[in-house]
Amino acid sequence: MSYTKLEKEIEKYYKQNNLTFYHNALNETKEAQELRLKKYNEVRDLIVKKWIEEKKYPELISCAHGGWFKYEEFEKPLEDYFVKENLISYLKFLCERKIRFRIEDMLSCLKHLEEDVPKISKERIINYTIETIDDASKYHSFESSVKYRIKSLNLLDKYIALLKNTTETSYINTIETIREKVNNLSIKKSDLNAIKFKI
Repeated sequence: MSYTKLEKEIEKYYKQNNLTFYHNALNETKEAQELRLKKYNEVRDLIVKKWIEEKKYPELISCAHGGWFKYEEFEKPLEDYFVKENLISYLKFLCERKIRFRIEDMLSCLKHLEEDVPKISKERIINYTIETIDDASKYHSFESSVKYRIKSLNLLDKYIALLKNTTETSYINTIETIREKVNNLSIKKSDLNAIKFKI
């Protein structure tokens, strides 16, 4: 819904400035497409700046959660802004969701892996590399467990780095504990209750 609102704001800007919003990409050169995308991003950033000034933070976070734009272009600037302005509630709401979803993906894959390979050890998953391929590695649940563990750890590392620019000492400790549990695969779904912040 918020993405639709953002698109309408962008389209409105185009009309007010006598610019063409809709294009037929099939009839454009690669150079023309690149210029059009560059202009679109410029207008989007103007609208985002306006929304920030109007404190439309939930709407911006909803757009980020939808994954419509590149992380570096949309979500990262929001993260940095919330840290700079000490808007920790909005930072939590922005960041926790993706982390929680990736950990839940990992837990689901681990459950399937235990069904596929009952005697699989956590150490084999933690220490897995391309050079240590074995019978368990042929299972999709094994590869997915490894993949989502790595993705979860990467997201947690980025989040912890952001939080260290705040005074949220107790909360940082909570996130670091979750990271340790993801790292050693001792995390439980109940642990994720600590990262379900809503506004």
